[in-house]
Amino acid sequence: MLQKTATNHHILYVILLFCTMFAHAQDNKIATLLQELTPDAPDTTRLRVLKRLSTAYTSVDPEKKYQYANKYRLLATEMGVDTLVAHGYMDMGTSHGMRNNLDSALFYFDKGLAVSEKINYKAGIARALSNIGYAYDRLDNKEGAIKNILQALEMFKQVKHKKGINQCYVNLGALYFDIGQYKFAESYFKLALQKYTEAKDNTGIAHCLFTLGGTYKALKQYEKAKDYYQRSLKMADEFNIPAEIALARWGLGQMDVIDKNYKKALSQFEIALKINREVQNEYHKDAVLISMADAYLSLKEYQKAEACVMEAYNDSKISKSGAIKTQSLEVLVALNKAQRNFEKALEYQTDFIAINDSIALEKTTKNVVLTDFDRVRSENDHLLENNTKITKKNTSYVKAIFITSIMLLFVVILLALYYKRNNDKKAINHLLQEQKDEIASINKELEILNKEAVAKNAELEQLNNVKNKFFSIVSHDLRSPLSTLKMLFGLYRQGQLNEHELNELLSRLEHTIFNTAVFLDNLLEWSKNQLEGIIVKPESFDVKELVDANIRLLDSQIRIKNLRVENTILTPITAFADPNMINLVLRNLLSNAVKFCNANDLISIKAEAKDDLLVICIRDTGPGINEKDLAKLFSLEHTTTTNNTGEKGHQLGLVLCKDMVEQNKGAIRVESKEGEGTVFCIDLPKFQNKL
Repeated sequence: MLQKTATNHHILYVILLFCTMFAHAQDNKIATLLQELTPDAPDTTRLRVLKRLSTAYTSVDPEKKYQYANKYRLLATEMGVDTLVAHGYMDMGTSHGMRNNLDSALFYFDKGLAVSEKINYKAGIARALSNIGYAYDRLDNKEGAIKNILQALEMFKQVKHKKGINQCYVNLGALYFDIGQYKFAESYFKLALQKYTEAKDNTGIAHCLFTLGGTYKALKQYEKAKDYYQRSLKMADEFNIPAEIALARWGLGQMDVIDKNYKKALSQFEIALKINREVQNEYHKDAVLISMADAYLSLKEYQKAEACVMEAYNDSKISKSGAIKTQSLEVLVALNKAQRNFEKALEYQTDFIAINDSIALEKTTKNVVLTDFDRVRSENDHLLENNTKITKKNTSYVKAIFITSIMLLFVVILLALYYKRNNDKKAINHLLQEQKDEIASINKELEILNKEAVAKNAELEQLNNVKNKFFSIVSHDLRSPLSTLKMLFGLYRQGQLNEHELNELLSRLEHTIFNTAVFLDNLLEWSKNQLEGIIVKPESFDVKELVDANIRLLDSQIRIKNLRVENTILTPITAFADPNMINLVLRNLLSNAVKFCNANDLISIKAEAKDDLLVICIRDTGPGINEKDLAKLFSLEHTTTTNNTGEKGHQLGLVLCKDMVEQNKGAIRVESKEGEGTVFCIDLPKFQNKL
């Protein structure tokens, strides 16, 4: 079930591996370095120590790595050591990358690249491109990652940096593996193996043998896969490399699972698990636990399977590892299905769908980050070009002012000979004042432009927040109920649910599906209005008929909650507006009142004429709305609300109501206090000649 997790994400794994191996050793090194960092130490010593502290904190504390990287970058700037300025920016980016702040990481990597390119520092250019490739990989842009790492590889070759070349080969192999290009992955892993063999790097050899084993397993060349895993294990055992021993044992265990030799696989997994616990490699430990759970499930040893997968699942909540969490949920769904615990299986399946939706939204956000990064880079290039032009103009102005000053000085001397010093001084003062006024005018224009830019950024940020909120609503509150219903029908069709079980589960989902249908109507209408614009077709219509029709539509929900609904509109009363739009407004307001009222509450509807307006009010004795939510009720900033039975309400319906009422030249308002109920009122024109 879960064999696909054997070798993907090599780049991230290599980073985690070395962080775990050297964390304890770095603590002692840090203490020694801090003793050397005295206030009276020479700048050259301080620069060296600060850089080494930044490196030492990589495996201990990414935030402190950032602090020391920034300190040595600033000191290097003062001392004019541009190569260390470039490395400082890249270390700051690495700190953000380790904390998953990928937009900030890209920003600093790009700064390091710019400094390196400016001074033609090839080793720095290679490192920056490799780091940018890593960030693109984390942002799921494999094409961008491959492009940057290939450029880094060529640059490392030019400076003959063997370690950088070898790591590029491994990273390229991992990237091609992740996109399913296993033959390309094989070729790069073989190149890396060759280079590590020439360098006699035993850890690199063992790891490349493991990656080749995973590649051949993906190609279903199982005998080759076993051979490379065994060679990796032999190398790791011979040179006592615990992390690689654990990897090789894990790979061999997965091959035993493919051969359905589950007990032998479990013995391999137990060794890998023990080693990972000892070296505190949490990510690999959880991956091994999931493989063990899968094997126990195949042996129908359900309690052992559950113990393994629950440990991994609980760890994923702490580490926030989406990959481990989704794999754990897959096993939990299969485990509960095997034990015919369909309610629990449904619960885990719903969580699995929600996580996948979050991953999809995260991927969209990552794409936005990359797009915005490219836009900012383009804007920065444009600004740099403009700054260059301005600098050239300023240089010309300085030269002109200098020449003018010399000429004026000469004229003053001549005029002094002719007793005209006072007139010359007045002329010079007048010229200087004009220049001062011109500079003040330019500064004022720049200040206005700066304020406009700040306002634009705030507006864009607000629009981005609204967009993210809209995506979140669609992803979590529309797709999940429909996917859950689809799964229920699938289980019933496969015979895993009888009719009684299906009816029981469907009854629980009935209110969710009804609310989702209402939300879908609002969503479609709102989307249509945003794309095509609202077209109002006003006519005279009887408000009482619309209210009665919507009460009948909600009759089943009203009876379930035993609500009292009073329509006090006794005689036909006419409004002039678009009846379809007002019908949707009334349905939303009545539906919300029914949804959030408690059992036995009262809902009353009245309408009365006031001057040229018709005022319709819907009042309920429900729980009311707090002041904080009331202020944001008609905007997408308002969060989703839930009543005391778990039913959800969406702000989209109220946003749509406000738009439609205002398009009909009316107004909507709300009054509410917590514990005292809520009243929504809408004002509409009474007569056609008022529109």
